[in-house]
Amino acid sequence: MKILSTAQIKEWDAYTILHEPISSLDLMERAASSAFAFFKDYLQTNFINLDSPTIAVICGQRNNAGDGLVFAKLLQQEGREVQVYVLKLKNTGSQDFEANLARCNASGIPVKFLENEFDLLQIPDHYIWIDALYGSGLSKNLQGLSAMLVQAINAKNGVKIAIDIPSGLFGDIQEAIQQQDAIIFQSNITYTFQQMKTSFLFPETGGFAGECKVVPIGLHPLYLKAIQDSWVWLEPNLLEHKPASKFDFKWEKGHAILIAGSYGKVGAALLSSKAALRAGSGLVTAYLPKVAYTIFQTAFPEAMVETDEELFEIRNFPDCSKYDAIGIGPGLGFHPYTVKGFGNWIKHIKIPIVIDADGLNICAELLKMHPDFSFPLNCILTPHHKEFDRLFGKCNNSFERLNFAIEKARQYNVIIVLKSAHTAIIGPQGNVFFNSTGNNLLATAGSGDVLTGIVTAMLAKGFEPIEAAKKAVYLHGILADSLQAKGYKNMIASDLVEELKWHS
Repeated sequence: MKILSTAQIKEWDAYTILHEPISSLDLMERAASSAFAFFKDYLQTNFINLDSPTIAVICGQRNNAGDGLVFAKLLQQEGREVQVYVLKLKNTGSQDFEANLARCNASGIPVKFLENEFDLLQIPDHYIWIDALYGSGLSKNLQGLSAMLVQAINAKNGVKIAIDIPSGLFGDIQEAIQQQDAIIFQSNITYTFQQMKTSFLFPETGGFAGECKVVPIGLHPLYLKAIQDSWVWLEPNLLEHKPASKFDFKWEKGHAILIAGSYGKVGAALLSSKAALRAGSGLVTAYLPKVAYTIFQTAFPEAMVETDEELFEIRNFPDCSKYDAIGIGPGLGFHPYTVKGFGNWIKHIKIPIVIDADGLNICAELLKMHPDFSFPLNCILTPHHKEFDRLFGKCNNSFERLNFAIEKARQYNVIIVLKSAHTAIIGPQGNVFFNSTGNNLLATAGSGDVLTGIVTAMLAKGFEPIEAAKKAVYLHGILADSLQAKGYKNMIASDLVEELKWHS
């Protein structure tokens, strides 16, 4: 799915109204009804022992408020206790808002107008708050009574849910990243229409949206054909597998080598090697320092092992010409001779490679020492934000870092996997793919080593580097989502490796 700006989404609405055709009022009804179906499931799951939680719908007077009024009507039809609050800053609202307000009045839904600060003080507590105050078309930070209302609701207890976008947050990251001191509705859940807003994808602004649920509202598909897809939201069809044959041999599924480990960091090599084999590589060889040999062979007999001449770290990097893919970096360490050996070795690499962890830190050092240093063509780099900043220079925020990564991916002709809540896979042409899977279970030691192994397996199986990176990142997130669904509150990286048996 292409990721659009708020202006493009508005155009998409207009295109749908014209070409379906459908009235704006009916499109609003459809959108709010679709979001309500998600909300109804949430109520039934989380408030099963509470027959009628008090639900407050907070509205402005624009079209987004119309969505909230449809919500209120549907809640009443479900027999729920609902109270509507309308922030009244002018005599009349938008045409669609006024039409839905009239419907609410005709249905007997209680509506209270908020016209001054005293009115705000009279708002009681409710179990659930529905934010339909402002939509994604907001162009300036909330001020005055609007800001005071949002602050008042944020300070109250209860579950907070935003329709389409939290009020006060700009939809486009270019503007939202500047909202450091803005007053913004703090949602637990956001039901966003049709697709993610770009401001939801970055840590500085995405936290306001809480858990995001994308609600399809049937916008006309032909509109997307005319839109250039420089930013894309990854979708489940990524996990379609290459056709397998019962006559396949292990070497037809690829032979991967993992160059990893040093004294005290053998676990990283073990995790990445196990992940590579679990993710479908037919053969895996681990290249390790000598100290790791016995423990590795005991812990993971399915892998083959080669060792460096050195006892505690790798200095003499192997000839990799017989392998289908290379994963390098987990636990590699930063010994001066490791750095020197890596620099001489990387110049000759011609096969698909993913560089992670200490491999990235070594590359950062080599870039400082040798300004003409270059990466193998189409290699995959997998940095988190600190590793990226060490590689290419410090950035002030995640949006600036993304733009810098786009620049560096083009400059070095590489794929950069910029790890975050919505990991961005950046291709050499500057296209960006945002991951739609995963959760905070992945914030644990060794999680990145598992990803390295999965990427290496995808490369060994013959996927093009950009496709290998996309599939691996998406699958890595699916593993965490599966564990979360099973009730895991915390995990260790080995849990991801075990979960691979059900998903790869």
